[in-house]
Amino acid sequence: MGRLLSVILIFISCNTIGSELIIKMQNREPIVLSHNDVLSHFEPTTFQTQLPWVDGKKSFTGFKATSLIDFLGVNDAFSLSFIALNDYAATSRIEDVIQYEPIVAYQMDGHHMKVRNKGPYWLIFNLDKYPEIDNAIFHSQMVWQIDQILIHRRSDGN
Repeated sequence: MGRLLSVILIFISCNTIGSELIIKMQNREPIVLSHNDVLSHFEPTTFQTQLPWVDGKKSFTGFKATSLIDFLGVNDAFSLSFIALNDYAATSRIEDVIQYEPIVAYQMDGHHMKVRNKGPYWLIFNLDKYPEIDNAIFHSQMVWQIDQILIHRRSDGN
């Protein structure tokens, strides 16, 4: 019985931790956003698109990556790095983030994304709206299972 309780507590704590989003910038304390923080601070954006990793067109809901920059009052970002639970990371140039408006999705087809289905957060570019970015360069930027976002600023000496 004790072993079963331990497994249940580990499962619950992993799901709770998995829905936190950590935002980092050089020379600042990390900002930890719970899923409720994400829902209350950022206006949801929804679009449908077809992606190489899922069958058919799917509906994704999340917040625009630019909304995070605006929320934090950062006006000198030059790129964003998205880091997955397994430490896979990819960086998107701020020009691409502004032009193509990717979202940090937390729902697919109206359902909260769990770790087993690429959640809790997945950077999604709308490939149907912008077919010119339906290529390996942008595919590699669509990190799933995101738990951290790094904002690189010009003032960081980068």
